[in-house]
Amino acid sequence: MPTYSLAAAAVEIAAQQGLCKILKFQDFGGTLTPPSDDPQDWWEPETLTHRAELHGIKASADNFFDAITAWTAAAHKAGTRNRRATDGRPDCPYNGQGLAPSAPDTPAA
Repeated sequence: MPTYSLAAAAVEIAAQQGLCKILKFQDFGGTLTPPSDDPQDWWEPETLTHRAELHGIKASADNFFDAITAWTAAAHKAGTRNRRATDGRPDCPYNGQGLAPSAPDTPAA
């Protein structure tokens, strides 16, 4: 998902209040997972929290509202990082290279 769409979705979700926040999150295709009731899952700490996932960003908290709020914070952070277009790694403005040489002037024909 493009970063501008991710940021727009995060802003739109954050603007909602109460149950509307959960519904807007699910309208965008987000999944909300409650804590597990199975005692065999209790040894994993992540299964004891509410989890929110949308567009590859995951967040967890004590309740669904806090999980969605944590997701919007993570989405804002993900949207502000510069990424390379080819492989998605963080982009370095210098990347160990000097300034580009200036183009030579070409005579008019």
